[in-house]
Amino acid sequence: MQFKLQVVVDDENGEVLTEDIIILEKSSDGGGLVGLSLAESKRLLKQLQEVMVSQQARQYTLSHRCCPACNSKRRIKGTYDIQYRTLFGIVPIPNVRLYHCDCEDVKSKTFGVLNDWLSDHNSPELQYIETKWASLMSYGMTVDLLKDVLPVNDSLDAETVRHHLHKTAMRQDEQLKDQPRFISGCQNQWAELPRPGKPMTVGIDGGYVRDSRNRKSNFEVIVAKSFSETEAPKRLGFVQTLDDEPERRLMKMLKNQGLQENQQIVFLSDGADNVRDLQQLMHPESDHILDWFHLTMRLTVLNQFAKGVCHTDPDPGAELLRMLESTKWYLWHGNTEQALEHLEDCWGLSDDPELRYDKRRKLAQHLSEMITYIDSNAYLIPNYGEKYRCGETITTAFVESTVNEVVAKRMVKKQQMQWTQIGAHCLLQTRTAVLNGELRDHFKAWYPELRVGANDVEYEVPVKLAA
Repeated sequence: MQFKLQVVVDDENGEVLTEDIIILEKSSDGGGLVGLSLAESKRLLKQLQEVMVSQQARQYTLSHRCCPACNSKRRIKGTYDIQYRTLFGIVPIPNVRLYHCDCEDVKSKTFGVLNDWLSDHNSPELQYIETKWASLMSYGMTVDLLKDVLPVNDSLDAETVRHHLHKTAMRQDEQLKDQPRFISGCQNQWAELPRPGKPMTVGIDGGYVRDSRNRKSNFEVIVAKSFSETEAPKRLGFVQTLDDEPERRLMKMLKNQGLQENQQIVFLSDGADNVRDLQQLMHPESDHILDWFHLTMRLTVLNQFAKGVCHTDPDPGAELLRMLESTKWYLWHGNTEQALEHLEDCWGLSDDPELRYDKRRKLAQHLSEMITYIDSNAYLIPNYGEKYRCGETITTAFVESTVNEVVAKRMVKKQQMQWTQIGAHCLLQTRTAVLNGELRDHFKAWYPELRVGANDVEYEVPVKLAA
C-alpha cells in the first residue's frame, strides 16, 4: 500500500497551499518493516522542516516588504540564501535584500529582511540539545548520537559542537555582571526578615586537569557544592586562573538555592589559600571550618611514616605513633595549641640524626608542613567532636564525590584527557548548569519563543508572521 503525506498551509491571508512531502510504500503481506523506519522518519522530519521554515520565512518577508512609515513597497536589490541549521537538517532560506524607503532616516541604503529574525543561523533547539549532551559525554559521541536519531546535517562535527557549547558558556558568564559579590543590606534590614531555615552547608575543593599545552603539568579547577534543607543541591565549577568573578559565581549559586540574607552559612574547605580567599567576607553570618577529612588524610600519611620508623627504631617509632594519636584527638576537640606542641615534639624526634630510618628527612619535611598548615588554619579548627555530636557537617567528603561528578566523569581523568583552560572552564559552566537543572532556564530567558520542558524542547509560534 502507498502512504502519501501532505502538509496544508493556511496563512492569515486566506491562502491555502497543499504540498506533498513524502510518499511511502509499505507491504501488508507480513514481510518488511511495520510502521515507520528510522530513516523514513528522519527524511519525513527533514522535508517537513524545510516546508515549514520556508513558508514562515516567505510570510515574514512579505509582511516586511512595505515601509512601516508610508506603507510604500520597498525596492528589491537582490536575494541570497541563508543556511539555517536546525535539529532536522540545514534549511536554505532566500533572504531578500531591500532598499530602505526615502522616508526612513537610516545610514545604510539596504538591509536583509531576515537578518533580525534569524540573526543567529543556528536554531536555539539545536544549541540546547548540543550543549546538554556535550556536557554529559564527549563531543564526538554527541555528534554520533545526534546523527543516529535526528536528521541533522552531515557536516556537523565535534568542533562545531564544542564551539556552540563555548558560546553558551560565555553567555552564562555574561549574566554574572548583574550578580552581587557579597550579601547586601545591613543588620537592621536583616532583623526584619522572616526567621531563616537551618544553615546552608557549602563545601569547596579543588581538582586537577591535564594541560594540553604542557602535557607534563596540570591546572587547578575549583568545585563547590551547597546543601539546603528546602532546595536540591547546587554545584559550581571554574578554572581558578581564568575566572575573575568567583565571588559572584558563588553568590549566584547560593541565591539560586534560596539563600536568605540573615541565614547562616557553613563553609568547609581544605584550607588552601585560593579557596580560603573565595569564602572570606562572603557573608557575615557564615562559619568557616577546616575540613576534618583533609586533616585526617595528612595525619594518616604521618602515621605511615611513623610505622616505618618502628621497623628500624622501635622505641622512637612507638613514641611517634603515640604523639600523633594524641595530636589527632587534640585536633578533634579543637585544641590547636596542644596539637602544635605534640607536632613540634614529633619533628624534634624525627630530626635526630641517630635515627636509622632512611626517610627521616622526608618525615621531618612532612611534619614541618603539617605544623605550618595547622598554624595557618588554627582559626578554622573548631571542636569537631561537639559539632559531630550535634549532627553538624564537619567533612567535605561530599565535595570529593562532586569533583568526580563534575570533573572526572566528563573530563576522563583515568585516560588523562588534555584540556585548554578556556575549554575546561566553558565545559564546567554548562555541565554544572545541566547537573543543577538550570540549562533549560537559561534558554528560556534567552529565547522567550521557546518552551523548553524537562525532557524535551517545543516550539511555540516564533513570530507573528502577518504584519
